Amino acid sequence: MLSDIDGFRPRLLLESRYPVLSPVWSPNGQRVAYVSFEVDNKPAIYIQDIATGRRQQMTNFRGLNGAPAWSPDGQKLAMALSKDGNPEIYVMNVLTRQLTRVTNHFAIDHEPSWSADGASLFFTSDRGGKPQIYQVNLASMQQERVTFDGDYNARARVSPDGKSLVMLNKRPGTSHHIAAQDIKSGNLRILSETNLDESPTIAPNGAMLMYATRSGGKGVLAAVSLDARVKILQPPKQGDVREPAWSPFFN
Repeated sequence: MLSDIDGFRPRLLLESRYPVLSPVWSPNGQRVAYVSFEVDNKPAIYIQDIATGRRQQMTNFRGLNGAPAWSPDGQKLAMALSKDGNPEIYVMNVLTRQLTRVTNHFAIDHEPSWSADGASLFFTSDRGGKPQIYQVNLASMQQERVTFDGDYNARARVSPDGKSLVMLNKRPGTSHHIAAQDIKSGNLRILSETNLDESPTIAPNGAMLMYATRSGGKGVLAAVSLDARVKILQPPKQGDVREPAWSPFFN
């Protein structure tokens, strides 16, 4: 579904009896990539033109095809594929379909997210024993761990100015919450106070983020400012809501 940020003017983009996951906007706001299970009930990545509804199936590999993420220039998709064994990070040229493998590790690498300058990728990996965020430089392929606060950090998203990482964070004895980490200093701040939080997405001006949570037994959306001062709960008009993706533009 596509709607204003307050839930008004909802518009149906795709209806399917199969699961549809991980919608992400192209940088120009004209297309959306997502995962659908409509072919043989197996995951595949699609790109859909918002104005015309025309769709392209981008992947049909064996195993996992998930977590698409547009590069800042809109020319590539990072994704998680398990076609060669366990899940690894790959980058696909959208025009040529040329595929480049980025990680090569026996652990599970998934949930890629581009840096603001497009020079590196952040991704989730359990190569240290539990899920944490790592960064890989796409020129040198050098990789490093970037999160250490908490025993679980995942689903990283980079702020538009490239200074902060927003992620799911869990500390011992707590539920999953949304947190923001300063990339340079490593300082981390917990932003949400709700429970079962997931799928953070950042506004184009970098001031607010939206995420999915649970309230009254239903899936709802919530918003919080990056300084944690403003917090808003947005119950859906009907049904459950999951996996929000903020468009590149406010209008």
